[in-house]
Amino acid sequence: MKTKTRVNIVGAGNVATHLSKALFAGGVEIVSVFSRDFINARALSHQFAAKAVDDVRDIDSNVDLNIVTIKDDAIVEVALKLDKTVPVVHSSGSAPIDVFHGFNQFGVLYPLQTFSKQRALDIASIPFLIEGNSIEFTAWLIKFCEDYLSENAHKADSKIRSEIHLSAVFACNFTTQLLQESDMLLQKSNLDLSVLHPLIKETMEKVLELGPKEAMTGPAKRGDVATIEKHIDKLDDADLKVLYRLLSDRITTNF
Repeated sequence: MKTKTRVNIVGAGNVATHLSKALFAGGVEIVSVFSRDFINARALSHQFAAKAVDDVRDIDSNVDLNIVTIKDDAIVEVALKLDKTVPVVHSSGSAPIDVFHGFNQFGVLYPLQTFSKQRALDIASIPFLIEGNSIEFTAWLIKFCEDYLSENAHKADSKIRSEIHLSAVFACNFTTQLLQESDMLLQKSNLDLSVLHPLIKETMEKVLELGPKEAMTGPAKRGDVATIEKHIDKLDDADLKVLYRLLSDRITTNF
């Protein structure tokens, strides 16, 4: 009988939640879950009958892989406390692979997706960018990903991954912030973002089908200076005025 693959999950946030659930559903044994907040570690580990710890030095060393899913600026601090003989990866898009310098086997398992605990995801459809410190470990990580997470696995070094992550911030985080600004503007008139749902959906679908350049419409694309100035005058927030003009100028320049 084949021995189960055993992993520790270092972190208990959005990424940790989705990856651990997918791995567990695929037959991987989740051995330990670490979080500085023991309540969070216990809440996640309970789902897998795993050990919850709030000191990363207490995670089990008899595993095949440590998966680090914490914020980028905490990876190095946590790495210093991990057993360097246990293979380790992080899930960051921007942190380089060498944050694990000194480990025998180390790498990156980066899921190119936005994660929230309250949203179910089809993990099998997500692209994973893989990097290992050796050809052999890279191959092992790709097989691990294809076996338990997604067959959409791709080798990508730290430079390529950071470029993709940068573009993803524009596509995801900045877009989400702009929608938040839209929502706050609507709230001033006792409206909410639901009035824009059909527009948002059509915009995203059109961008994916036609590409952003072909999908662009609006006053800046048309060169409608009067409407642009009217909109800027209506804004009370000085930063939003600057943002509106910067984005409008960018659209005008591109089109």
